[in-house]
Amino acid sequence: MPQIRVYHSFRSPYSRLGLHKVARAGLDVDLIPFTGPPEGAPFNDPVANKPKLAYYRQDVARMTMRMGLPITPPDPFDVDLAPSYKAAIAADADGFGMAYALAVSDARWGKGRNVSDMDVLKACAEEVGWSADVVEKAQGALSVGKAMKKHRALIEEDQVFGVPFAVMNGAKYWGHDRFDLLIEEAP
Repeated sequence: MPQIRVYHSFRSPYSRLGLHKVARAGLDVDLIPFTGPPEGAPFNDPVANKPKLAYYRQDVARMTMRMGLPITPPDPFDVDLAPSYKAAIAADADGFGMAYALAVSDARWGKGRNVSDMDVLKACAEEVGWSADVVEKAQGALSVGKAMKKHRALIEEDQVFGVPFAVMNGAKYWGHDRFDLLIEEAP
């Protein structure tokens, strides 16, 4: 079975859709929180581009409804995502990676919750049957810090510039719509 790396961000509603597609397809993937583009590559923030943001608002709603998921824009929008990424890494190490990533994505984009809030992250852990205590411990865990460094190296190696993004056998798939191809091509 090929190794499939899936880069995701709780900031992106499209990332949520990609995670749901991968989960519904039952693919076994390595989840990697996207902590920014490779060194020297600019981050093209769609929120800073008013026409693109207007399009996103329209498109995200229709694509989310198409997948049968609820949508509630997060408030506040720009939050520190580091705590959620650290918890997601610890959840993955404990075998709850996809379930927890979906719970956090759904909390942010389905319920409008602030995923930088430890209580929200703990509630997501409890929702998937994982220990809420580990969420807080993950914030300073040496193993999580090492995993984040490894993930940054993979972001550089794969030249990931946005999310959702997947790599399978050297082939790259960017955007939740391209995940349909990923799913078709996965053994």
